[in-house]
Amino acid sequence: MKSLLPLFILLFAATAFTQKTFDIKDASKFFDIKVDVATCDDSSCTGKATFSFYKKGGSVPYQVINLPETYVQLSTDGGPLVNTTLLYDAQSVINIDDYNFDGMEDVAICNGNYGSYNGPSYDIYLSSRAAKKFVYSTAFSELAEHLGMFTVDNKKRQLETFDKSGCCYHITERYSVTGGRPVKIFEEVEDATITDETKVKITTKKLVNGKWKIRVKYVPREN
Repeated sequence: MKSLLPLFILLFAATAFTQKTFDIKDASKFFDIKVDVATCDDSSCTGKATFSFYKKGGSVPYQVINLPETYVQLSTDGGPLVNTTLLYDAQSVINIDDYNFDGMEDVAICNGNYGSYNGPSYDIYLSSRAAKKFVYSTAFSELAEHLGMFTVDNKKRQLETFDKSGCCYHITERYSVTGGRPVKIFEEVEDATITDETKVKITTKKLVNGKWKIRVKYVPREN
């Protein structure tokens, strides 16, 4: 009797690493998204991807965005994570929010794992009334290459990024939006690599009337 092992391997490869299509209907109040991605297993998808945008309930896409690479983290039910940003944990393939605070929904699309510590990074596309589609923004995309997706404070109209180097050096930056572009207005560095191992050096910079105000303080290190 011939071994069934080669057949099993072929069947496993065909089922475990296949192209998939996801219909995302709950990310936005105004549009639906179809994602076609090249390679999937039980927990994630990678490779070339196509993101098609439809008016809510529509059947013909009004915009298609092709990426040479993406990363789709799958939930326990096998669907893609959407509008989820949990540091060190879950990150979405698609995030929808108003990133430039103009009252319209913008979209962040995962372009692979090019963030800090091989975490996800994102291409940011802003809604344009003039173009009647999403337009790629280099300035906003640069904020999405840190440790996970940046967060949005709609009340303060600010964006916040977080990054780190090892266990003991953390940096938080906040941005307002001026003239349609992000402008850094705040930076805080927590540095526990200083010589005094009982303390943490915290350096805070705030942009006030066009000038940076800098404050340095030392706090006890937590055990």
